[in-house]
Amino acid sequence: MKLPIRSITYSIDFNKINSKEYQKNVSDSINLLKEEYQSKGIFVRTYRLNIIPIKQNERLDKFLFLKKIKVLDEFIKPIDIRWFNIAFDLVGIPNKDVKTTCSIAYDIVKNYSRSFINFIVANDQEINSEAAKLCAELILNVSRLSSNGYDNFRVGISLNPSVNTPFFPFSFAEKDHSFSLAVETADSLITVLKSNKEKSLVEKRKDCISTLAPQIKSLDTFSKSISTDTALYQGMDISLAPYPDDKVSVIEILKLLGLDDIGANGTLFLTSFLTRILKSIILEQKIKATGFNGVMYSLLEDHLMCESNNKKLLSIDKIISYSALCGCGLDMVPIPGNILIEELASIILDVAVLAIQLNKPLGVRVLPIPNKEENEFTTFDMDFLTNTRVMKLKNVSLSAKRFEEGSFDFL
Repeated sequence: MKLPIRSITYSIDFNKINSKEYQKNVSDSINLLKEEYQSKGIFVRTYRLNIIPIKQNERLDKFLFLKKIKVLDEFIKPIDIRWFNIAFDLVGIPNKDVKTTCSIAYDIVKNYSRSFINFIVANDQEINSEAAKLCAELILNVSRLSSNGYDNFRVGISLNPSVNTPFFPFSFAEKDHSFSLAVETADSLITVLKSNKEKSLVEKRKDCISTLAPQIKSLDTFSKSISTDTALYQGMDISLAPYPDDKVSVIEILKLLGLDDIGANGTLFLTSFLTRILKSIILEQKIKATGFNGVMYSLLEDHLMCESNNKKLLSIDKIISYSALCGCGLDMVPIPGNILIEELASIILDVAVLAIQLNKPLGVRVLPIPNKEENEFTTFDMDFLTNTRVMKLKNVSLSAKRFEEGSFDFL
C-alpha cells in the first residue's frame, strides 16, 4: 500500500513571476514531478504554489504587487495548480507597513479565489502585537465578503512557523524551486486500529508504527531520489489530518483508541500518544520532516469533531489547550461575526505565546460568521466543510492599549 499525498507544495520566487522563462522553468519542473510520482503509482490530490515570504525590508507598492498577483493567477490556470499561497512576514515591521500589507491581502482574497494568505505574526522569540490586532481586523473584513463567512478559509496566522510547511494556509518556504509533501496518514492508521480493537495501547502503537513506517520511509526515499537543483525536496509533513471529501476523521482515531469523544478527559493523553508515534517514525526512519507532524484538530473539516462541537463538548480554550500537544493550533473554528477585534487579537497572542514557549509551529484560522451568534449553525454549502455550531466567546480581552506596543522580544 502506498500512502496518498494530499499536496505537493512547490515554492517559487514571486519577484520572478513576470518572466516567461521563469514561468516555463516552474511549469516544466512541476510537470516533471507529476511524471515521477505517477510513474510510481503514487496518488497526488493537488499541486500548490507557495511564495517565498515577502521580506520585512521590501516596501510594497500596492498597484505593482496586485499586478503581479494577476500574472501569477493567470499562470497557474493551465498547469493544474489548485491554489497559491502568499506569505507575509509581519514580525518587526512598522505599523504603517503592516497596514499596507493587510490592505493588499484583502484585495487578493477578494479578487482571486485560488489565493491563500499567510501572516507570520510571531517567530522565534518575537511577537508583533500590533500586527495581531491589524490581522484580526482584516479577518473581520474578509468575513463580510460573503454571507456565510467562508472566505477566511483562505486566511491563516502563523506563529513560530516551520520552514517548508506544506499545509495551507500556514505554509512558507525560503528556497526557490523547492517542494514539500503533505502526506495522508490518518486513513491508514484507522485501518490498522480497526483490525486490532482488543489489543493494548502498547501493541497498537507497535502495529501503527510497523504499518506506517515502511510506507513513509519509501515515499521519503523516493522523493529524495528525484530532488535536483530544479526541484529541491525539502521534506514531508505526516500529520494526522482529516480529509472531508472521503469522510476521514481524526476523531475516529481517538474513538478507536478508547476515547468516548474529543473534549472528554483523556483527549490530551491520546493526542500525545499519537504525536509520539509520528515523532518516533520520523526519528527512527531518519525521515526528512518539515511542518507540524502532529494531530490536526481542524473543526469544520472533520465531521466527527463537528458532531462533538454540536454536543457542546468543545470550547476555544479547550482547543487551544490541545495545541500544546497537537498539530496546527486553532484551525477552522467558526465564531460569532460580531467578535471584538481585541478579543480575536488576544486569542492570536495566546496561541502565539504557546508556540514560542513550546518552540513549535502553531496557527490560527478562525471564521467569523456574519449575523450569527453562539450556538447558531453555520450554513456552508461546500462538500469539504461540515456545518456546526458557532463557538462561544467571552467578550473580554486584553485592553486596546496593549496592542499599541508593536513587536517585542518575549525573552
